[in-house]
Amino acid sequence: MLITHIIMAINVVIFILMVSIGGASSITDPSIHLLLSFGASSSSYVFEGGEIWRLLASNYIHIGLPHLLFNMWCLYSIGEALEYYMGSIFFVIIYTASGIIGSLASCLYYFNSYHPIVSAGASGAVFGIAGALLVTTIYLRIKYGKSEFNFDYSSILFFIGFNIVYGLNMPGIDNACHMGGLFSGMLLGLLFSFVRDTILNS
Repeated sequence: MLITHIIMAINVVIFILMVSIGGASSITDPSIHLLLSFGASSSSYVFEGGEIWRLLASNYIHIGLPHLLFNMWCLYSIGEALEYYMGSIFFVIIYTASGIIGSLASCLYYFNSYHPIVSAGASGAVFGIAGALLVTTIYLRIKYGKSEFNFDYSSILFFIGFNIVYGLNMPGIDNACHMGGLFSGMLLGLLFSFVRDTILNS
């Protein structure tokens, strides 16, 4: 699907630019300064500095190559399916809004924290489209029945469940961002399922 591929390409290009400036070490361990200079999010920059744009920009910045590859693999696997069911316009709205809300949730959670974090990555947006895909496919199955619509939920449930458990047991994982993206994506997915049906049936 075109939009999914475009978003992936933007993430890859930005990472290449970041590495070209930060040097070889930034491939696996970019400095906080480098991340912030490219738009990573932090509560002090967003709330105290008024740099609201970081809530969006941080979704396209990754903390090393493994982080980028994992998020792009998830985006490819989930994004193509959601874009197919929802269409490109609804998909890009859900992806962008979930990413922003996930970043905002992170900033709110760590605001005035003794251990503020620098947040970056597409994880909030990916959790958002995962949540949207889950509720969208459930909605379609309820509406059209199993005989008309069949979807294998195992992969999406595994993705959500594994990452929640992993995030709760590993330090340094931005769970607030993940949960913010997931729940906003679920709500938007349900809303846009109704809107999409209304448009198609009008």
